[in-house]
Amino acid sequence: MWSKSLAEIVSENYSFGAVLHQFGIDFFKYPYKTLESVCIARHISPTIVINELQAKLVTPSDAQQQINFDRIAKYPVDMVIDYLRQAHRVFMRRRLPYMLELVKNTNLPTESSYHDEIVNDLQIAFPIFAEDFIHHILEEESEIFNHIMRLDDVVYHNMPLSKIYYEMEKYSIQKFAVQHTTDDDDMRGIREITNDYEITKHTPFMLKVLYTELKSFEKELSEHAIIENKILIPKALKLESKVKKIFQEKAKLN
Repeated sequence: MWSKSLAEIVSENYSFGAVLHQFGIDFFKYPYKTLESVCIARHISPTIVINELQAKLVTPSDAQQQINFDRIAKYPVDMVIDYLRQAHRVFMRRRLPYMLELVKNTNLPTESSYHDEIVNDLQIAFPIFAEDFIHHILEEESEIFNHIMRLDDVVYHNMPLSKIYYEMEKYSIQKFAVQHTTDDDDMRGIREITNDYEITKHTPFMLKVLYTELKSFEKELSEHAIIENKILIPKALKLESKVKKIFQEKAKLN
C-alpha cells in the first residue's frame, strides 16, 4: 500500500482520507505522491499509518454497538458527561476541520453544472453549519453540562443548596430535553443539498469522499444523541427531582 499514491489509496476506500488527515496528510494536496514518500517527508512511520488504515476496515457489529450503549448507561452522570465532552472534542478538532477542508478544496468547475451547484451551496452552507454546531456544543457544555454536574454535587457531594438556588430557576432539564429532541436533526439542510449524500458514477471524486464523511458524521451524531437523550437526560432528571426534594425538606424545617 505504501507504494501507492494518496489518491489511489483514498479511491479504494473514501473513509481512508480521514485516517490520513489524522496524521496531518491531506490527500487532495498531494494526490500523486506515494504514501511512503509523504510519510518519510513528515517523519511518520508508514507502518503505523497502514495499520490505522487497515483498522478502519474493521467496523463493530450492531450488537457490539449496543453493548457500548448498555455500558455507558451504567456510568455515573459525571462519566457520561466526560464521554460526551470527549466526543465534542473529536467533532470540533478532527471531524469538522477535515470536512471543511474537503468542502474548501472541492474545485470548480466540476464536470457538470448539477455538481457545481451542489459545491457552491456546500461552500456557503457548511461553514455556517459548522460554526452553529460548535456554538451549540460550547453552549451545551458551559450551561447544561455544568448545571447537571452541580446537581450531582448537591446530591452526592454535599454542595450547599445556596450555590444552586438561582440555577434551579434558570435551568430546567425537562425544557432542555424537549428542545434538544426538537433540534436533533442538525444535518437536515446538508442532507437536502446533497440529495441524501447521493453517490453515482458521475459524482466527482472529492464529493464522493465528502459525502462519505458527511454520512459517517451524521451517524456519529445520531449515536451521540442517543447517549444524550436516553442516558444523560434521564439521569439528569432524576438528579433534578432529588434536588427539588431536598429543597422541599429544607423548606419544611424552616
